Amino acid sequence: MILIQNHFGSKLYHRYVNEIFQNKKNSDYDLYRTEKDKQKFEKYFRRYEGLHVCNIWLLNVLNGKDNNDGYIAHQSIVKQKEHPRTTNQLNMSLTIEELFEYYFNTNKYLNKENILVISMYKFIYFYLIQPKRLLGVDLFEINQSCTRNHERCFNIKYPIHEYDLNCLTGRCVRLYSVPSLYLAGIKGKFKSILPGVYEIKCRIKLDKNNQYLTYYNECCSKNHKLEKSMNCYFYALADHGLDCECNGKKMNFDWFESNYLLYGNQYWFHQTMGYIKVFEVSDIYFGFRTKSDCGYRNVLFDYIQLNVIE
Repeated sequence: MILIQNHFGSKLYHRYVNEIFQNKKNSDYDLYRTEKDKQKFEKYFRRYEGLHVCNIWLLNVLNGKDNNDGYIAHQSIVKQKEHPRTTNQLNMSLTIEELFEYYFNTNKYLNKENILVISMYKFIYFYLIQPKRLLGVDLFEINQSCTRNHERCFNIKYPIHEYDLNCLTGRCVRLYSVPSLYLAGIKGKFKSILPGVYEIKCRIKLDKNNQYLTYYNECCSKNHKLEKSMNCYFYALADHGLDCECNGKKMNFDWFESNYLLYGNQYWFHQTMGYIKVFEVSDIYFGFRTKSDCGYRNVLFDYIQLNVIE
């Protein structure tokens, strides 16, 4: 408890030592997660069956081809924003049983006998100091190019992994959009994130890809609007929480050029995508894509990280 207080301050101390374990669970009604809501969302989701699911970027991010959990989470958040069912702020709630279950699933040395002799505050402390990070090379790639009913589906992995001595493990991912592909990106999922407020940061590097410089110049000479067509899009949402969006209004041509002046092709930097609030133990889905009609401006991606904030 003293370590939590000293290392993370009084606000996080109060949240993870007192408040979070005393709060009652939010009702399924408030969160639009009742069985009636789920049935309605699943009905909406089934409308996409047999359609161009691979070609819908959000459904790719939400793992829509494999299950509809992410889609239900997204619809729940949309409904919360459009029609709030409560005037009170939703609670962050965690039970000791859920905390123990989290460590059962993440630590093979723990069992039901020895976990009871360990202070739960020690578990909280180690959760707070533990990096919540996913490497770009461990994420799934999204290349949206599909045909009806997935016949001759071209949603395949392309070799976009690259070596870089200055990234965390020596390998990174290049995010790019080239003339032959409409849109590309990566997606991933943080599993079993405890309630809290998290800052989402991506470690990236910017690159002007000379491979497409000639093509870029030719296109811009014909249409000067293409010169500023670069933009990126990031989206994340929690099973039981809110979402986070960082779009082309922020990560646009000016964002790229100003950061390129600072860091160039050589230096990595952290880009804050935004903040996400998690009310109950949740998986967090996310996706990151770029769009550049000429493929000249690329983003190299090292990792994504969640930081618990005050």
